[in-house]
Amino acid sequence: MTTSSLTHKRGDTFDVLAPIPEVFADGYFVGWVVTAQIRTAQYDRLIADLTCTWEDDLTTRLLHIQDFATDDWAVGPAEMDIQFTRTLDDYTMSTQTLKVVIVKDVTHSEP
Repeated sequence: MTTSSLTHKRGDTFDVLAPIPEVFADGYFVGWVVTAQIRTAQYDRLIADLTCTWEDDLTTRLLHIQDFATDDWAVGPAEMDIQFTRTLDDYTMSTQTLKVVIVKDVTHSEP
């Protein structure tokens, strides 16, 4: 994951694909717990715990980070990262922080 920023419209499904760098061998993250959160940039308030799933549990090359319920996400600057924890010994490492700008959605289901 790069340090660039991402714009997300509140109410839309949050769906990010994170390729794992080639420095890690296929299957390197088998047996690790992967978590991610998005928080407000200014006050560090939790916006959402994100769901992390592997495209392929054996190769651990591509990670899906999702949240389907973003209607109540705070509009404004936010940050997220992905945390990997090895279950064998609780060794933990996180990705670089990704800047996320949450903007209002113009199209609504109600008039």
